[in-house]
Amino acid sequence: MVSACVTNAAFEANWESLSKQPIPEWMKDAKFGVYTHWSVFSVPAFGGPDYIKNVYGGAKKDAKGAYSHHLETYGSLDKNGYINFVDQFTAPKFNADEWVDLMYEAGARFGGILLVHHDGFCLWDSEHTRWNSMDKGPKRDVYGEIATAVRKHDDMKLLATFHHGRTLGYATGFMDKEKGIPVKTEENKDWDIWNPEYQDFYWNEGAGAKPEVFAAEWEAKIKEVVDKYSPDCIWFDGLNTSIRNNAPSEQQVMDTFAYYFNEAEKKGQEVTICNKHAGQFNFPDSFGFLCYENGREMALDVKPWYLIDRAIAYPWSYVTDKKYKDGPDYHIKSLIDLVSRGGVFLLSLTPKGDGSIPDEEIAIMKGMGRWMKVNAEAIHATRPWKISGEGPAVMLEYNAVKKRDDWNYRQPFIAQDIRFTVSKDGKTLYATALNWPENGKIVVKSLAEGSEYYPGKIGSVEMVGLNEPVKWIRTAEGLEITFPKDKPADWEWAYAFRIR
Repeated sequence: MVSACVTNAAFEANWESLSKQPIPEWMKDAKFGVYTHWSVFSVPAFGGPDYIKNVYGGAKKDAKGAYSHHLETYGSLDKNGYINFVDQFTAPKFNADEWVDLMYEAGARFGGILLVHHDGFCLWDSEHTRWNSMDKGPKRDVYGEIATAVRKHDDMKLLATFHHGRTLGYATGFMDKEKGIPVKTEENKDWDIWNPEYQDFYWNEGAGAKPEVFAAEWEAKIKEVVDKYSPDCIWFDGLNTSIRNNAPSEQQVMDTFAYYFNEAEKKGQEVTICNKHAGQFNFPDSFGFLCYENGREMALDVKPWYLIDRAIAYPWSYVTDKKYKDGPDYHIKSLIDLVSRGGVFLLSLTPKGDGSIPDEEIAIMKGMGRWMKVNAEAIHATRPWKISGEGPAVMLEYNAVKKRDDWNYRQPFIAQDIRFTVSKDGKTLYATALNWPENGKIVVKSLAEGSEYYPGKIGSVEMVGLNEPVKWIRTAEGLEITFPKDKPADWEWAYAFRIR
């Protein structure tokens, strides 16, 4: 597909024009989204989604032990390379409705899947590559089924995430190179990664893969998804380095984005593109919906609107005997804090190779859903208040190993750690305590009599979920709220109060 500048359209293919696209109201309302890291790499289920790069690093690198594991489990890479997993990726237990219903039950109001990771396998019915889920593996239009399932929920939007900006040279990332081009060695000379028949999958420049062909295909695939499925939000990974290497070029990226925005205009669709920060933003920071992976390198005073994405448990994809050290409380308290600051939370599930979602992840999602079923009004369709919260919790802590500040959501929050949101009409303030008080009371200092933040009168205070007044008194010290005698049986971890 030939890249071309957009003319006579609402958006032109330059950053100045593209940056005029506002963050949709639906995204500001949704607050919580869920997607998946699931593809061919879920079959070996070893190390994570970077298995393809790790295994072709060979014995010298043996990143995450992938090469030695592969030799022991599957045999040599000349006869049993990564590409062999494609036919094994049949996904007999994949059920789009079950996936999406679980997302929705947990409180997500936008959702989707990773459509293509760095390995390049596409989870939709594509005419631009034979390496897609309709022609190989599952023999199903996976994303098409997800899109249909999402749109069964009137108040849910469709997400698409693309990670194939890094596919050119990704599989050869740890191989020996000369002037940046992979070279054959005694160890790797017979591996399937050199097979000319597979270069539309491995994209090995040492075997003749052409960057300009890759770049054209990158663009064509995204436009194809826009035309066939009309996602409401697109998230990109790994494009800043690709743009510097001109595959795709910056102009191709802008052309593609202009195409997406203009097609959405024709359909009357409000859309957005996520601009990921990883050392630097993928695109100019004036463009798109700013995103920080797991809050990495995000300042404490970042302004609305922004997104944090992370996995439900690491690594990013399912691995055999995966460990889950965080329960639903961790994710719920993260969501509460993020929303109070004008953030949106995007959580990734890690389904198994057969298409089933691990029991541990189902339990976490259902736990989140129990809390959200009661307290969603303090989350969905709210806006940041004048301040995000109060309390002793220190949210940013210095990581001496990584030499950066990290967000700390694993700390033991207390009831005096309180986060605020306000209804869109400004009539209802929500104060959410991040624990149950030992003495049965909290004092919200920001709501003291004469507070600069809330100078008007307070007429009522109710615990969300109980929908009945609680005892409260407002003094110069703060708004003192007495909790019910017994903890609610239907939800836990955090307790929202409706203040009018």
